[in-house]
Amino acid sequence: MSERFPDIEVYLIKAEAQEVYDWLCTQFSQVEEQKSSPKSVQWLVDGKQVLLTLNSNKNFASLWFKENTTPWDNDLDCGRALHTALGKEVRCSNAAWQETDEGPAWTKLIHGEEKDFDWDK
Repeated sequence: MSERFPDIEVYLIKAEAQEVYDWLCTQFSQVEEQKSSPKSVQWLVDGKQVLLTLNSNKNFASLWFKENTTPWDNDLDCGRALHTALGKEVRCSNAAWQETDEGPAWTKLIHGEEKDFDWDK
């Protein structure tokens, strides 16, 4: 059984706010836009804040569930669901962050496969 993360953050390549909104609507019962700008969108998803930051890391958008009240235990579970639904590359942490870590271990989900990688290299 995997550890439940306190928050969820995944990175989606060349994401558009509308496709992320549409996906959120399939996963949750209530999705309301709270704020929007050309660089980000904040939604209230089943009463909890979710932030999409477009182009947060090169061509990747960050999708951050500030509190993990999601159906997923961790970033990788969420990343799998997002990749399956949208068919786009998703990058996410595959382990919980700890203060002593050099950096998180990353997994790339692409073309239906999972590959570990070092984002900094």
